[in-house]
Amino acid sequence: MSTTPHQVIAGYTPTVIPANRWGAVRDFVTDAVSTAVTEDWSADKTRAALRTVARLADFVSMTGREVSVGNVFTEATVNAFVDQSGYSTHVQGTTRSLLRVVGQAVHRHYDTPRERPQYGTDKKSAPYTQDEMTRLRHWADGEATVQRRQQANLLLALTLGAGLRSGEVATLTAADVETDDTGTVVYPSGYRGAGRRFVPVDHDWAQPIREAVERAVSEESWLFRPERTTEGAGTVALFTKRSHRPSLAVDMSRARTTWIVTQVRRGVPESAVIEAAGLKDLQHYRRFLVSDEQTTAREARALLHGGPKRVSGRASLTVIRGGA
Repeated sequence: MSTTPHQVIAGYTPTVIPANRWGAVRDFVTDAVSTAVTEDWSADKTRAALRTVARLADFVSMTGREVSVGNVFTEATVNAFVDQSGYSTHVQGTTRSLLRVVGQAVHRHYDTPRERPQYGTDKKSAPYTQDEMTRLRHWADGEATVQRRQQANLLLALTLGAGLRSGEVATLTAADVETDDTGTVVYPSGYRGAGRRFVPVDHDWAQPIREAVERAVSEESWLFRPERTTEGAGTVALFTKRSHRPSLAVDMSRARTTWIVTQVRRGVPESAVIEAAGLKDLQHYRRFLVSDEQTTAREARALLHGGPKRVSGRASLTVIRGGA
């Protein structure tokens, strides 16, 4: 006697998440898959959908958000879940496709449906979205001890707020931080023998850095994990590996890319971003700096005539010549 999709759903209990967390998302998962299945779905496909949606719903729940159709079934959430999964490129593509099938069945406003398959993306370089950065804050605030929460928030501040590399985070001391009326500046050094450079910190991320300086026992104290005895770049990797939720921890390369791309999109001159980031050029980041917005020649007529410049979506920028 064959098993129908709805019989599979009725008897399903996952092994991919703990029982108590399954209880929190069970009704949502079974309702979603029940809406999406058709009678031609095999038992294996139905179980795969249940398993995958359960993991996605648990992912959303563990970031502190309500498990609802509007929160779970969006392109941004699905991509964030798949990117942190550790799946192979092939499995990432299969997972995205399956989640879109269910998402489009239960959420009529499911965003950006694809006309062609999307496979695994290069997680190492893609900048974080606003939703993903919010989840990173949840990750940091969810660490097990007060000290680890402080260190996790400091790590986010030094990466998303200043674009530092792992080795630069590991060697930064209290003496490498200055705060004045304009804001906080860090002076990282050591990458491939480079000397100190001037990096203004994003105001939104400056507070954890200033608090770390206040906690430092001396100017020579390391800011990140000051109790350690070695300064290797592996310091950061070890910290994230020991996280309560390592799969949600910050990816250093993506965080640095996010900082660089954010500054350019704000209208900061590229030469200033290149200097602050310790780069020779922005070639590796060009694909993230090309706008999807299409402008016609008629819309850009004033610019083509050599008229006043107008850049859509960028805040005004005051460039101060001279000084520090």
